[in-house]
Amino acid sequence: MTTEQKVQELYFPQTKKREWDNGVIQYSTVRGDTEVLISHVPPHTIIEPHDHPEAQIGIVLKGELQMTVGQSTQLLTPLESAYIAPPFVPHGASNLTDEEVIAIDIKRLKDGEEYTAPPTYFLDIFKTRDLLPGMEVTFFVEDWMELMIANIPGNGGEMPFHKHRNEQIGICISGGYDMTIEGFTEKMEFGTTYFCDPKEDHGAINPKPEASKSINLFFPPRYNRLKPKASKVKK
Repeated sequence: MTTEQKVQELYFPQTKKREWDNGVIQYSTVRGDTEVLISHVPPHTIIEPHDHPEAQIGIVLKGELQMTVGQSTQLLTPLESAYIAPPFVPHGASNLTDEEVIAIDIKRLKDGEEYTAPPTYFLDIFKTRDLLPGMEVTFFVEDWMELMIANIPGNGGEMPFHKHRNEQIGICISGGYDMTIEGFTEKMEFGTTYFCDPKEDHGAINPKPEASKSINLFFPPRYNRLKPKASKVKK
C-alpha cells in the first residue's frame, strides 16, 4: 500500500462485514477510539441486553425498533429520536415488526471524555434549521457530542471547505456526494464513513441530480451547547 493509499484509508477506512447468529448483519468502520456500525436487523429479532466499556449513540434509519437503555424503553422511528448508552449501562433492542430495521450505532471510548446522557437516555430533536440556503439540518445534542442530520441539495449543492476545532465523523445515509478531506476525495454512498480530525480542511459537493443525506457527529458539539442540567454521567 502506498503512502497516499494509507492516508486515504485514514480518512475513509475500509468497512468490514459481520454476521451474528441471530441473523443481524453489521457493517463496521473503525478509526482509533470510535466504531461506526450499520446494523440490519431482521423481522422479529431480539438483541438481548448487554453492556460494554464504550459509550454508544444510536439512531434508526429504516423501520421501527423498540430500544431499551437502563430501565427506559422507547420506540425508535427513522431519524426522529436517538439514544445514548453510557459505558456499562445495559441496552438491548427488539424488532417486533415484519420489516427489516436498519440502524446506526457509534461506539466510542476516548481518554478525557465524560459520557453524559439524559435521565431517560433518549434524545429528542434539539433544533432544525437551514445551515446554508437549501441545506436543512437537524440536531440531537448532549454535553459531549452533537449529531447533525444534513441534506445536501443535488446538482452541485455543497458544503464549502472549512475547518474547526471539533472532531467530525460523517456517514452517508442516502444519495451520494463527493467528500474531500485535506485534498483526499472519496465518492460517498450509503454507509460510507469518513473521519476528520480537528482543524483539518474538509468540504463536500453533491454532483448528482437527487439530494443526499448524511449523519455528522461532532466531538464536542460545534453548533449547539446545552445549558447545565441533571444528566447521568459515566466516564
